[in-house]
Amino acid sequence: MSIYYVKPDSDNQFPDKDTTPMLDPADGLRAVNIPTTSVQYFTRYWWMYAFKDDNSQKLKAPGNLPPLDNDYLQELIDQQKKQIDQQTTDIQSLQKANKDLKSANELTQQGLMEAVDYLSSQLSPASTTTDTGSAATSSAAPASSAASES
Repeated sequence: MSIYYVKPDSDNQFPDKDTTPMLDPADGLRAVNIPTTSVQYFTRYWWMYAFKDDNSQKLKAPGNLPPLDNDYLQELIDQQKKQIDQQTTDIQSLQKANKDLKSANELTQQGLMEAVDYLSSQLSPASTTTDTGSAATSSAAPASSAASES
């Protein structure tokens, strides 16, 4: 807890806006306990927080600012921790799914290559036979034309 000293306004409800909070006690200043985690909010908007009662060292927040209690801040921290834990779980799940997809992709690639190899082996003998037959036909033609010329 940090202790700040503020001058109360004329109604003793809010800190006086024309003064600034002090770290040292002085006459006419009122001590207020501010949790260390809430010091930033208090130092920015200190005049907007009201005293809880006439003798209280605690302040209550207006509707547009967070309360200055540790419980509220701890609740925010816990909510953020839950969000981070959920995001971490989601990230790990996505990483596993990505790894599984890569493995499936590799297997698919391997299967496709095997299919291409198999199909290529089936097509090679047929195209070789055709090529040999056409070569024989083309080489036979000149021989017969040579025989007819003589």
